[in-house]
Amino acid sequence: MRTVLFPLLIAFEMLGLRMAAAQPAPFNMGTSPSAPPAATPAQPPARQDAPPTAFDLRGPSPATRPTPAPAPSAQEAAPSTNSASPFQMSPGTPGGTPARPAPKPVVTSAPVRPAALRIERPILPFETVRLEGETDSRSWTFHLTQDEASSGASISVGYKNAVVVMPEASRLRIVINGETVIDTTIQSPEDIKRVNASIRPGLLRAGSNFIRMEAFQRHRTDCTINATYELWTDVDSASTKLVFAEGATKTLRSLEDLPAIGVDTTGATTIRVVAPKVYRPEIRDRLLRLVQLIALRGRYARPVIQVVESDPGPSSAGTIKVVMGLAGELRGLLPGVPDSALSQPLTMMMQEAGSVGSTLVVTGPSWNDLDAAIALIGTQAVNTANMQSGVVDTASWHWPEVTTAFGERSFRFADLGIATQEFSGRRLKTQFLLNLPPDFYATEYGEALLYIDAAYTSAVKPGSHFDIFVNGKISTQLVITAQGDIVKRHTIRLPLKNFKSGLNTVTLEVGLLTDADDRCAPGETLSEANRFVMFDTSSLEFPDFGRIGREPDLGVLSAGHFPNDDDVPATVVLGRPDPLNISAAGTLLARMSRSVGRPVRAAFSTAASAEDESVLFIGAVEQIPPGFLNRVRVSEHLRMVWPATPLQPANPSQQVASTDFTMNVKQNATDLSGTASTDEVRRRWSESFRRQGVIQQTFGALQDWVENTFSLSVGSLSLKKRIDTPYEPPQRSTLLIAQNRTPEAGVWTLVTARTEEALAEEMARMADPLLWSNVSGRAAALDPRESRLQVEPIQDYDFVQTQPFSLFNLRLVAANWMSANILQYALLLVAFCLFLGTGTYLLLKRLGRPS
Repeated sequence: MRTVLFPLLIAFEMLGLRMAAAQPAPFNMGTSPSAPPAATPAQPPARQDAPPTAFDLRGPSPATRPTPAPAPSAQEAAPSTNSASPFQMSPGTPGGTPARPAPKPVVTSAPVRPAALRIERPILPFETVRLEGETDSRSWTFHLTQDEASSGASISVGYKNAVVVMPEASRLRIVINGETVIDTTIQSPEDIKRVNASIRPGLLRAGSNFIRMEAFQRHRTDCTINATYELWTDVDSASTKLVFAEGATKTLRSLEDLPAIGVDTTGATTIRVVAPKVYRPEIRDRLLRLVQLIALRGRYARPVIQVVESDPGPSSAGTIKVVMGLAGELRGLLPGVPDSALSQPLTMMMQEAGSVGSTLVVTGPSWNDLDAAIALIGTQAVNTANMQSGVVDTASWHWPEVTTAFGERSFRFADLGIATQEFSGRRLKTQFLLNLPPDFYATEYGEALLYIDAAYTSAVKPGSHFDIFVNGKISTQLVITAQGDIVKRHTIRLPLKNFKSGLNTVTLEVGLLTDADDRCAPGETLSEANRFVMFDTSSLEFPDFGRIGREPDLGVLSAGHFPNDDDVPATVVLGRPDPLNISAAGTLLARMSRSVGRPVRAAFSTAASAEDESVLFIGAVEQIPPGFLNRVRVSEHLRMVWPATPLQPANPSQQVASTDFTMNVKQNATDLSGTASTDEVRRRWSESFRRQGVIQQTFGALQDWVENTFSLSVGSLSLKKRIDTPYEPPQRSTLLIAQNRTPEAGVWTLVTARTEEALAEEMARMADPLLWSNVSGRAAALDPRESRLQVEPIQDYDFVQTQPFSLFNLRLVAANWMSANILQYALLLVAFCLFLGTGTYLLLKRLGRPS
């Protein structure tokens, strides 16, 4: 009997001990279920993304450290071995035992971020960066916080290249702060390839960091110059990013860290404004000024504004949340607003819970206090030094920053970011940017001089050439006639008609012909023998030019100015004061302020009046007031065409394929029906030409010869006043910007889209700095499939004086006007000759002696 009961008693005792061990310790009964257990010393300290004042990064001191709890059982310790578990945030004690939590954890002021949430920051300023030709490069800067710069980081680059790129002789190089971090072969023609590399500790620094991407590419089989246009490498933004070490934080300690918000995978920086009752004028006007100041202080390349009335949740990469309003209203909207906001203006940074995003709180007890809080952000938002020197802040998407030519000035290639380059390929391509003021008026005469310092070997044959493109259009071509030479300050003339106000892209291409390339022996593309060198002492001499404003002219808008006196604010009218229209207006104003370098002056109104000198209407096409389209000379058909035309699909290839299929079906139907054939169409066209007489054919040929030789058209020889017809944008366009000057009022500008949602989305697309710089003419329509603008040129305009009166500037303006109006110039010249002849005749008749 004892032998039977004794084992049973032992079993019951062991079962009781196990059940007792499963009960929690008494001092743990008050712990919150969400309180994380302690981590081991090898793991990062808890809550590093919270403000430093909220907790101590060193953990509890030895005197106050809690007593270690008993070692957990295997089942309790199992979750802690998972690296993705969120319960590994608190500083631990030696031996990996859990520590007793703090008595009263402050969750609102120090949000907890899971340890597995790693900081990954996209760094491309555009959705895709394409490196073309045999040599190409892009340079820009990105901003880091002190925490990011001091933590370990690596870089990941994703790219895809053309199939004709030879991997043995093609390389992709990434340089950060002057040090090469990636130098890899280009060999990914089928899919995006990712290359990872660690960054040396100490290379990254807090604040601005410089990055440069370079591609050196050679063709697999072809050695001709035309084959170099087939070479390209696309760097993908979604796969190209900085990856920081586990536990790294991104704490924005002050407003100086606003540039560290960075970009998303499209190159945009989203300013998401949370404001209660945003339809109120008191909130709307202050909000639209606030987003301009944030965009200026953050130096964002592509600021996009989103306005919401409630908290949308954690922010993604490249997004900063801005909560603004009266302190009493924000207390129920945002937890953690300190009590001091009820008595004084407050501007503070907060870390978001559950993400690496940050929240900027701008508040105060009254409207005046809110104005004071907004003014704190704008204290250093305006870069006065750059504005006075004419430097355009393009560092976040193009380095070096672009300088402005206000008149006669010389630019060395070294100052434009072009270093001395030795070249062994077939086509050398390099480019730089130049900014011109919004009142630039020299589109019909004048030349800029490009002085080239270069050398080429005797292997380069005559017939090689320099091609200079201005804004994508061929400007000048220079043919090399000598075989092997050193060129010093060789002059190339660039007509000013290819330049425009705003940003201008000047591209220099050198095409080199050699006998070796004509033979194209196997392995010839691998040759590394330099055959050409361009020195950085080359320069561009820009001349004096006429400066006078024109109305209408959207180029003034793209430069960040309204077409009126800067001392008088423009009247901005919203189609409806809802978050979508306010978002579109905020994006437009933020983009303009980034272009001009200071906040634009605007006064918001519910309706425009005839006394307003400058009116800007922003709204969907159905919200446009009656008669407004006629004021800006846009066809009234827009009200019917756009609502009846569906938006184009997001995938352009699908649209092209379906269009081609439809055209083929129509053509086949025509052929089958027998209503038209190729012979019939040819006969009809031949008869139409035979009906033209000899005089008509001769006049047409003469007209073509004059246009091709002297760039003169019949329209330029007319004395009639040029009148702009109502503009009708293409049906596939998604955004329209139009402007016109009315005799009874000032300059009126329209920004519209099909719907409010499309207006906000397309304005976000227009915030791209390269696309925005192309806004010009009297109307511009956005084609989303090709991401380009259709610009309607100005025919009827009025001059507006922008500079103090001077005879020198008047002469330059008159010269350009006469060059554009040939017949008026000829008649004026004949009138002056008649006046001079008559005066001479009368003078000689009075003073002279008859023969």
